[in-house]
Amino acid sequence: MPSLRSLAEKTLTRKTSGRALIPEIDGLRSIAILSVVLFHASANYAYYVDHAVQDSFIDRVMVALLHTGEYGVPLFFAISGFILALPFASHHLYDERKPSLKRYFTRRLTRLEPPYIFCLIVLAAKAVIETGALSDPGKLGSIVQHLLASMFYVHTPIFGNTEPILAVAWSLEVEVQFYILAPVLCMVFTLSPVVRRMILVLATLGFSWFFGVEKPIEGPYLINQLPYFLVGLLFADLYLTKLRHEMKNGYEGMWDLAALATLLGVFVLKMLHFFPTLVTPWLIFAGYVAVFRGGLVRRFFAALPIVILGGMCYTIYLWHFVVIAGFRIVYFKVFDPSPTWPERLMYIVAASAAAIAFSAVLFVLIERPTMDPKWPQKLAAFLRLRKPEGANSDRSA
Repeated sequence: MPSLRSLAEKTLTRKTSGRALIPEIDGLRSIAILSVVLFHASANYAYYVDHAVQDSFIDRVMVALLHTGEYGVPLFFAISGFILALPFASHHLYDERKPSLKRYFTRRLTRLEPPYIFCLIVLAAKAVIETGALSDPGKLGSIVQHLLASMFYVHTPIFGNTEPILAVAWSLEVEVQFYILAPVLCMVFTLSPVVRRMILVLATLGFSWFFGVEKPIEGPYLINQLPYFLVGLLFADLYLTKLRHEMKNGYEGMWDLAALATLLGVFVLKMLHFFPTLVTPWLIFAGYVAVFRGGLVRRFFAALPIVILGGMCYTIYLWHFVVIAGFRIVYFKVFDPSPTWPERLMYIVAASAAAIAFSAVLFVLIERPTMDPKWPQKLAAFLRLRKPEGANSDRSA
């Protein structure tokens, strides 16, 4: 009889194609997704209960810190830069197999689209029912327009920031833009170590300053999010050339403290409004490096429950917002909410747990099967086997 651990590894962990799983990366994903979920749960409670009016010092600090959870998204962007750079950097630095661009784009299409399209269709159907759009051609047409724009990742340039179907889709549009650009950016790994690192550092500083401070661009566009992806490329460089070969260094305790300070600093500096655009990319970079050089922190991020949570982050990200909204309706019917920090905290924990539990089911049913690169072929073979026996004979006749 399989143990609980082996069962969890078999059913709940993420499948990888080609490369071995780096557990610490999924562990870092867990912090990113948890911060986003807690942020939306806190904001949801504040909006419907007290419109962010807090009654105590503890409450004010808790709300202020949780509302920096939106910075979980830059954590994701840096991880995406790291993951997408690895195969290209490995090829250029160590002459490993050259990544196929056809496979690169096909893999992203077959891996990311099914959960995304399913989510969009379900939420669009929900919007149709809630708004009575079936009897109103104008409303129905508007929903269809937003749905199609989101499916093709062009909602922001067409409609702006407001996404009535899937509120968090803006970041996925930014990710897709980077997917397209990543093979070109990774040509930097053909250069010498000093030159490529100098280019990545200067580009990160330049984009952070110009588009974040000098000529800030409002809205979710790749141009003002690019510094986070670039530090991901820099981290991939350091990981391949140093970190994966030098895990133990004798200073694990100091690296543990550095990891805690930098990753927490991402959210604290956002709360204090201390030049987050300029400083945050480097805090993320330093935090990720410190995790891989640390001892206790590295073991924490490689622990199975943390890895499982991070592996589910895509499904959680897609569904948590709507699950929290639905949970609020049920919760408020059972409890009479008040603007006190213990009740706020209870709601945030319960709503976040509900979102993660619901998403875990969808992860197993929808996302995890699509992690198999051959799932389209397997599905086609399955459908051929399910075809009625007389179908082929009828066609030949």
